[in-house]
This record gives sequence, C-alpha cells and structure tokens, in this order.
Amino acid sequence: MKLKFKRITIFCSVLIIVLVSSLAVIAQDRHAPQDAIAAHGMVAAAHPLAAEAGVEILKKGGNAIDAAIATAFALNAVEPNASGIGGGGFMVIRFAETGEIVVLDYRERAPGAATKDMYDSEQAKAEKWTVEGGKAVAVPGTLMGLKTALDEFGTMSLKDVMTPAVLYMENGFEITETFSDMIKNNYDKLVNWNDPFAIAYLKDGLPLETGDMLVQKDLAATYREIMDKGIDYLYGGELGQKIVDAVQAAGGIMTLEDLKNYKLYRHEPVTGSYRGYDIYSMPPPSSGGTHLIQILNIMENFDIAGMNYLGPTHISVLNEAMKLVFADRAKYMADPIFATDIPLKGLTSKGYGKFLADQIDVTNPRMKIEAGEPGIFEHESTTHISVMDAEGNAVALSQTINYFFGSGVIVPGVGIIMNNEMDDFSTNPASPNAPEPGKTPLSSMSPTILEKDGEVFMVLGSPGATRIFTAMAQIISDVIDFGMGMDEAIEAPRMHGFSSGGEPRPIYVESRIPALTVEALTLLGNTVEIRGAHDLYFGGAQGIMMVDGVLFGGGDSRRDGIAIGY
Repeated sequence: MKLKFKRITIFCSVLIIVLVSSLAVIAQDRHAPQDAIAAHGMVAAAHPLAAEAGVEILKKGGNAIDAAIATAFALNAVEPNASGIGGGGFMVIRFAETGEIVVLDYRERAPGAATKDMYDSEQAKAEKWTVEGGKAVAVPGTLMGLKTALDEFGTMSLKDVMTPAVLYMENGFEITETFSDMIKNNYDKLVNWNDPFAIAYLKDGLPLETGDMLVQKDLAATYREIMDKGIDYLYGGELGQKIVDAVQAAGGIMTLEDLKNYKLYRHEPVTGSYRGYDIYSMPPPSSGGTHLIQILNIMENFDIAGMNYLGPTHISVLNEAMKLVFADRAKYMADPIFATDIPLKGLTSKGYGKFLADQIDVTNPRMKIEAGEPGIFEHESTTHISVMDAEGNAVALSQTINYFFGSGVIVPGVGIIMNNEMDDFSTNPASPNAPEPGKTPLSSMSPTILEKDGEVFMVLGSPGATRIFTAMAQIISDVIDFGMGMDEAIEAPRMHGFSSGGEPRPIYVESRIPALTVEALTLLGNTVEIRGAHDLYFGGAQGIMMVDGVLFGGGDSRRDGIAIGY
C-alpha cells in the first residue's frame, strides 16, 4: 500500500533543505500541524528543552539510547509533574544493525506489605488512598531502568546524560501556560501533602504563573548525589531511606527492603500488523500494546480510508471497537507473573479481530458489552519520548508518575515527586489486577515501533492513561489510511470510547469533531460529551516517521510537545 502523505509534496526540495540546515519548527499557531524535518537524528518529547537535551547528545556522538535517557532525565526537570525518578516506565529499543527489538520494564511494583483488599474499604475510597498520600505510592523503577539501558546499550556515562537535567534545575527556566495550569489544577494536593513554602512549584505558597522561573535546587542536589554515588544511593542507600521516611510519614507502606528488592524485567514485544505495517509494542503488564493491536485488527476489516474522515460512520467504528476492547481489558489483563493465563495470542490475532468486527453495526450501537473468548483464537499466533539516530537505531520510551504530580508527596529536601501508581490496581480483591506484594499494576503505556519492509517507519507513544492506545490507534490510522504527515496526525481531532462493567460509556470528542457527526451519533443512541479543542484529556503524543531516509517528527501541542532534529 502506498501512502499519499499530503504534507510531503516536493520531496527533492525538502531533501535539499534537510541536508543544509537543522530544523526545529515551531508554528506561529502552536496547534497548526508542522513536521520537523531532519536527515541525521531526531527527538520528539513533551517539552522543547528536553528534546534539545536529547538532540545535543546525538550531536556529541551519542546513540539513540543515550539521547532517550538524557531526554528522560531532562523531562524530570522541565515536566516534573508527569514523570521522574519517583515513578517508572517502559522502553522499546530497535537496533538498526540487527533489527532486534529489546523491551525493558521498569514499571513501579507494589510494596511487600500490599494486600488484595487494601483499597476495598469505604474508608479507603472516601480518603482516596489510591490517589493521594503515601498509601498511593508504589516502588519506583525509573532510575534503575534508565541506568540499565545506559550500561547495556548506551555509549555515555551517567554524568553525561544527567547533566543537562541538572543544569535546567539549577539555572531555572520559564514555565509555560500549560505547566502553570497543571500546578493550579493540583494546588490542593500539593499543599495538603507538603509545606507550601518549601516546594519549588509554589512561590510564597501560591502557584507559579506563566513566565515565572522554576528553579529546583533540592532536585538538582539529589541528581548530583546520584551521579557521584550511583543508583544504589536510591535502591537501599541514604536517599532511599529519605524516600521511605517521606512515604511512611504520609501513611504509606513502602520500606527500604522494597527498594533493595526492586527488579527490572525484560519481555518479548507484543507484535501485530496493520495493512502491511509491522507493529512492535509493549506487552503485559501493559495492556496498551495488546489493545492497540486489537483495535487496529478490528479496524482492518473496514474500509476506513473510504469513509468520510471524522464522519458518523468513521467515529462509530472506532467507538464500537474501543468498547469491545475495554471489555476484554477488564477481564483478562494483569501482571503476567501473577496472571499466567492471559490469552495474549488470541487477543492480538487477526481471526479474533474479524470476529469482533463482525459484531459491529454502526447503525445500532451496542448497549451491553461483554468480554469475548479470545482463547478460541490462540492457535493463530504515560510522558513519551521518541528518538532515532543517524544509524537508524530507534527508541520508544514512556515514563510516568501517574496523575499530574503523582501522589502529591514530594520528599522533603530531596525534591522527588512520588508516584500514585497503586491507583492502577483494581480496588476489587477478586480482580486479576488486584494488589499483591511485588506485583506490577496494569498500565496502558504503549511505546511502539512500526516497520515497513524490515525498516523503521514510525516511533510513537503518548501519555493519557487509558486514552493512550485509543489515541495511538487513531494516529496510526490517520497516517496509513488517510495519508497524513506525522504532526498532522498527532494534531488531528481525537475521540475516545470505552466500556465499563458491561455498559457503554460516553463517547468523548474534541470540539473540532464536526457538529453533524456529534448530532448523528446522538441520534443513534450514543451519549456524546464534547471537550476542548485541543484537550489534555486525549494525551500528548510524540512521534517520528521515516520516509526514504528522511525523518519527519511531530510533538503534541495538547501539552508542550515538539520534535527537534538535525
């Protein structure tokens, strides 16, 4: 299948530009689609300063892994509300020379004292134990994951890749409107769990405003200590004890032994295809890669390209597919170390995708959604960073502390924001995703690499909780079915549909979805809720696409995303 790529009209002219200049394009209207274009390497991240840190590493001779790790640390400085060493993540790496795919899982784990029923009480629900305070904190893995990847696959030292972040923390930078709004939206959580006059995100106890300088002296000092003392300083050392003390003071159950016992896991990628493009993504304990492939398998049975883009039929097919997938997610997905019977091959099989597609009637939306039986088909076979280097190595890295500002617990004198990933467990003790000691909470993060004819075609990912894989399915389809460029697909209007407890939930749409489509969906019996034109609810995707050796990058303006190349 040949892509149309409406944005790529005069390829020779573009190539000349690429070869003579380094481009980092920021459109006057930040929401206007505008690909960054480069010939050598590219980084797409949720903040321009983080992307610049990664590109500088590439220019200094670092490979894609070095650049991704430097960008990840830099995001801890410039987007600390969304990720950091108080959280965890996943990394998918593709090596150009061999085509090998490596998957690293450094997601947070449940503390050793966790129990299946720890959040099942009315008190737990009333006091939001899974969301705020120490009881919401899982054992963090980001630092171990990044250091492991650097040692095994990178070329630079920990000091090399951490220094850009430290300089941002020490020297400060102007915060954006997006970041200021996030502080304001989480103000109550921040002041409930911290001294409002002692944390960097408040000034005189009030939220920083757009244009204010953010200086993070505590976090910078912590980073410098890690550079000097190594990661054992956190995983069992003095820094780890400070973290444990803060978490326990906020009511948590994490211990120093939990940090000492933390383990990184390696997995085989979950694989699939969409209209001739091969997909490599994150397997369980993330549900994201599996259900991304499952949605695309359903869509493959429809002539998506022949539909009116964002029309009622197009949105209905997407919504019905998403509802079916969420029913399977609730029934089957959990940490595979604890749930050994996940029907992964069935969930990602083309046969099961067709079986589900055959149940879709766009004129008659399903009002009762039950999980399917993917086991019959077993015989067939949250911030995000995308990086490619000059050799063609590719990294898709997603990392998170869950909600913005995580649990709200910031370690005093240290500056690390602790995650609230325990909220990704089910509060139902009978669920396969109920908490247990050392268990990994179910995730939707979907760092993904697409290939065409054995070559990297796209590196993609997004934050956004359960909206991650639904957003990515739309982006991939927009490129492959509708011929969009990378940033055009990222900036395109989005929707999200799902089911819960066997019942359909509202279809959430950005206000840019045509009014006639919304009216038609409503007349069919759907409940439609309209959100903002470029709403944070729908994530913040970062992607790179390679066409004929040229890199085209996009960063989501729903946050402060950008792609920068050289």
